Amino acid sequence: MNTKLVIREISLFLLTAIPVIYLLLNWSLLPERMPTHFDFDGDPNGYGSRLVYVLLPIGIYFLMIIVPFIDPRKKNYELFSDTYFKLRVILCIMIGAIDTMVIYNTLHGIEKMGLLMPLLVYLLFTLLGNYMGTIRPNYFVGIKVPWTLNNDAVWVQTHKFAGKLWFWGGLTGIASLFVIPKPEILMLIIIGLLVIVPIVYSYFIYQRIATHEE
Repeated sequence: MNTKLVIREISLFLLTAIPVIYLLLNWSLLPERMPTHFDFDGDPNGYGSRLVYVLLPIGIYFLMIIVPFIDPRKKNYELFSDTYFKLRVILCIMIGAIDTMVIYNTLHGIEKMGLLMPLLVYLLFTLLGNYMGTIRPNYFVGIKVPWTLNNDAVWVQTHKFAGKLWFWGGLTGIASLFVIPKPEILMLIIIGLLVIVPIVYSYFIYQRIATHEE
């Protein structure tokens, strides 16, 4: 295996392990049940075992290693291998940031997360949008609907469109958190549009391409 690939894989694993190590070092100081879900105001509304903060980051790390090997279109991962690694890094950092903040807050008796959760959600859309256009057809990563999965041209056009939409939509959402007093409803609208619009777009692109092919 390429030495560069080994080094960056080890680096990603160490990055994944940081919040897990932080948790284990403070294991005896943490309650058995910790916040695992938060509402729009940053208040916890769901609790679970502290093991979640061990299993989730490690589980996602290994799952994303396995995915390219079990995908029927595994050869396409070679076409966007750099992007796939960057997506893994983004998810690792996002999950790590959330886990670390929850652990820190729990240790210091702080339950409210404030704007952190919606901020990270919008930031995730922005970062993913920056790379969406380079994702190639597969069955695990991207916008997987009948029209994109059945036509590679539809896949490419849809992901280029979605990439721009997610990038600017995420930035718009981030800005709204600091200028709108109660941004919850707007967040639902923005996320709804970011999810639904690319799907609708893929349908119309598919119909147009299918008509030309006939």
